[in-house]
Amino acid sequence: MRVCPEHGPPSSPEHKFCEVCGRNLVTGETLPVLTVSLSSRAGLACTGCGESGTEPYCDNCGRRRSAGRDHAELDLSAVAAVTDRGRRRPRNEDAVVIARYDGGLVSIVCDGVSTSTRSDAASHGAAEAGVAALLDALTTGADPAEATALGARAAAKAARAAAVPDESDTPPSCTYVSGIVTADAVTVGWIGDSRAYWLGADPACLTIDDSIAGQLAAGRPAPATVDADPTSRALIRWLGADSDDAEPQVVSLQPGGEGRLLLCSDGLHHYLSDPAELTAAATGTPIEVARHLTTVALEGGGHDNIAVAILSFPAVGGSSA
Repeated sequence: MRVCPEHGPPSSPEHKFCEVCGRNLVTGETLPVLTVSLSSRAGLACTGCGESGTEPYCDNCGRRRSAGRDHAELDLSAVAAVTDRGRRRPRNEDAVVIARYDGGLVSIVCDGVSTSTRSDAASHGAAEAGVAALLDALTTGADPAEATALGARAAAKAARAAAVPDESDTPPSCTYVSGIVTADAVTVGWIGDSRAYWLGADPACLTIDDSIAGQLAAGRPAPATVDADPTSRALIRWLGADSDDAEPQVVSLQPGGEGRLLLCSDGLHHYLSDPAELTAAATGTPIEVARHLTTVALEGGGHDNIAVAILSFPAVGGSSA
């Protein structure tokens, strides 16, 4: 009987390929690692009037083209996401990308900093570059923690590249949080105040906001170079041309049972931040949970853009539901 050196014999002696990894049991050749990803980036059509084009400003209505869609739903079964403009912002400057690969699930949420110029360009550039780097690292043998660092560095480079010379005072910038879910672990990396939550037994917020208030609440000293109100939620770390900080804080855990990893911008956690309440709300498929939590934020006031990504744990071949 033909036997896969990694996964043993097939279920039937007649099978010529391993049912787990796809290895050709006759020749020994392995199939390339398959990945698929979805992004909230807008298409070529102007989100104001629908006219197609590639210039920064629409030739028909004169509005600046948005990098992201006002509302986007991304669904890869085991990992899904929803992002929405909210009720008070002129455009959606949050970005979310989800992906699936043979070993697990990946997502990145970036929140455009509203005080910066064209922050949607930074957030989408960072999210897409970050996921591409994560997938490349993971599918070539890097462990999740190493891949997380590589992804953040690629995202930082993309966010810096979004700036143009006349934006030196307020260049495009964003926050960043990434998540990797495999068969036995969850790994999170972040820069800024977008958050990650473990939703399951012993629910918890896995991130610490990069703000004075966030650091002090976590029992950490505020940076000595910052002289600010201890209740301030202003960012002290972000991605953009005015920041050279590309190293994420990284947290990994090995849950003892099934659950979900939630990544979100402050458009959600401004309204619902308690881990137990979030876990109680996480019923249904990942896309149903993402839709529900987005609705919670909208019904709470929708003061900001909203981005929500849900990743199922454990990931089974990158395709668990």
